[in-house]
Amino acid sequence: RAVVLAFNKWDLLDDERRFYLEREIERDLGHVAWAPRVNISAKTGRHAEKLVPAMEAALEGWDTRIPTGRLNAFLGELVAANPHPVRGGKQPRILFGTQAQSRPPKFVLFTTGFLDPGYRRFIIRRLRETFGFKGTPIEVSMRIREKRRGR
Repeated sequence: RAVVLAFNKWDLLDDERRFYLEREIERDLGHVAWAPRVNISAKTGRHAEKLVPAMEAALEGWDTRIPTGRLNAFLGELVAANPHPVRGGKQPRILFGTQAQSRPPKFVLFTTGFLDPGYRRFIIRRLRETFGFKGTPIEVSMRIREKRRGR
C-alpha cells in the first residue's frame, strides 16, 4: 500500500526531545524509509495542509506505470554510469527490464547472473528518485538467463 507517516502532537516537543525522537523514528521505521513523513499538530493545525498533498503524491506513485522502452533506457544509463561489481570473476549484466504490474510497482529484470542486494537497493533508490515513487513500496525481482548450450 501507499504510505504516508503522519506524526501528531509535534508541537509538544522541545528541541532536544525532537532530536532524539527523529533518531528513534529513523531506527525503528527504517524499513519504510521511502515513506514521506509529515509532522503535524492537530490542535494548532500546524503542517496539516501538507498531509493531503503527501497522500496524493503517494497514491500517484502507487499508480505509476513506466513504459518498457523508457525503463530500459533508464537502466542502460544507470548501468553505464554505475556497473554491478564483479563477483567470482563474472559481472552480471542487466539485459532488459519491464514493469510487471503497478499497485504496487513491481519490476522484473532479466539478467545474466544474480544481482547483489545492495545493487538492487541502488536500482530501487534510483527508480524512486527518477520516476517519483514517493510513499510507494517498489519490488524488483530477477529472472536469470541460463547459459545457452551450443548446437
